Amino acid sequence: MGRLAAIVIAGGQARRFGADKLALRDDSGRTLLDIVCTGAAEYADPVIVVGPQRAVDATVIWTREVPAGGGPCAALITGLRDVPADCDQVMVLAGDSPRGALAIPRLREVLAGSDHVAATLVDDQGREQPITTLYDVSALRRVTATYGSGENMSVRRVLDDLRPAGVIGVPDENGAADDVDRPEDARRLGFRPGP
Repeated sequence: MGRLAAIVIAGGQARRFGADKLALRDDSGRTLLDIVCTGAAEYADPVIVVGPQRAVDATVIWTREVPAGGGPCAALITGLRDVPADCDQVMVLAGDSPRGALAIPRLREVLAGSDHVAATLVDDQGREQPITTLYDVSALRRVTATYGSGENMSVRRVLDDLRPAGVIGVPDENGAADDVDRPEDARRLGFRPGP
């Protein structure tokens, strides 16, 4: 299957949540971002986190989207710069999706058995999740090279631009696309404000 890197997009401003949701903690005291990074590190090396540096247990590479606050597409483009040349695939994960890494084995399996360049998780509403997607690195570099900084661009454009080369949707069978947008999401997923 080749070498896998991961990009964790963790620079959002949490406007809908109203607080630093990546600092939320589960019952064991681990932060939401730490859980995402540790999960990604089980499958990927390196794990590149695009956002403000924080304490996490996993070994990660830190970087910031250019420009800061430029949105998920800008973060993806920035993170892609740190993906080593010998990585064939990159998994893109949201810093607020604690189960995102659970999708990695299935997405790798599906992509390995196809001629597609991206395998994206499809949630229970039928929506593709471009920030829970496994990409062929070469194809991703090719399409994002035309975006400039990617500031304020929809990250869904990446999947749209890759579609002619082949994007396969994979049903989300274990809630890997669940994320924390609102306080009720945090409670449902077992997170609370940290100390």
